[in-house]
Amino acid sequence: MIRKIFRAFFVILIVLAVIFVLGRGAALFSRSVPLVGGAEIGVVRISGVILSSRKPIRQLRSLARDPRIKAIILRINSPGGAVVPSQDIYEEVLKARKRGKPVIASIGTVGASGAYYIASACDRILASPGSLTGSIGVIMELAEFQDLMKKIGIQSEIMKSGALKDAGSPFRPMTPEEKAYLQSVLDEMHQQFIQDVAKGRHIPVDVLRPLADGRVFTGRSGIQNHLVDQLGDYQDAVAEATKMAHITGSPVIRKFPEKSFLDKMVSSQINQLWETVEQQPSGFWSILPGHVVLR
Repeated sequence: MIRKIFRAFFVILIVLAVIFVLGRGAALFSRSVPLVGGAEIGVVRISGVILSSRKPIRQLRSLARDPRIKAIILRINSPGGAVVPSQDIYEEVLKARKRGKPVIASIGTVGASGAYYIASACDRILASPGSLTGSIGVIMELAEFQDLMKKIGIQSEIMKSGALKDAGSPFRPMTPEEKAYLQSVLDEMHQQFIQDVAKGRHIPVDVLRPLADGRVFTGRSGIQNHLVDQLGDYQDAVAEATKMAHITGSPVIRKFPEKSFLDKMVSSQINQLWETVEQQPSGFWSILPGHVVLR
């Protein structure tokens, strides 16, 4: 009896080993074999307001290093977000491409501002006709509470080491010099945005600049302005990735696990708290990463 169990276990191990070897071999030659597997396409989701680059970068690196992954799809449904996380993910997409992985952006309802920044690093961008994209611009919103504070009897005293250290403070109006200074910072970020999109999309800066005034485009008008390559949904993006990666057969689609319902609830509460903190008026002297936003 024990011998029979051992033999059955040994046979199962051999079968699993053969399937594993066949799968690895199929992946090596960009083939996908039913029941065996082989070539895979990885999917990274860019969803909601972009406040952190940690998770997308971790996923991109994992897919870029895996020899079974022959192409990557960025499934985007985001209005944009903070500057630095968008730039970091943009650079990570370029690194994945340098490893020989085609990267295709698939824009859902919206892929604008910082999300479009990321998409522009991809080999191709697909969007539905009614998708909202573009919005190449930078914004900083500051509030000034001086009159309100006077009414409630509160006075602010600020000590600083430099003339521009409290530029944007909510406790007093900005001077013309401070406005010019903050505008120069935004202009520099905007220029970085334009240059990176121009680089990713192979569009001359002088051609792109008139389109980079913050306006949004539909997927259809995005094609007319060379901001989008093709109209199509997620399945079209899978087909395009399969074609670009020269995969024979139907590829295995590797998706990272989505959050559970409980995780989503906790994440939603954290996002609401973060947005509340972001909306609190604080000067450029205490700026948080999300205060200067691509949108």
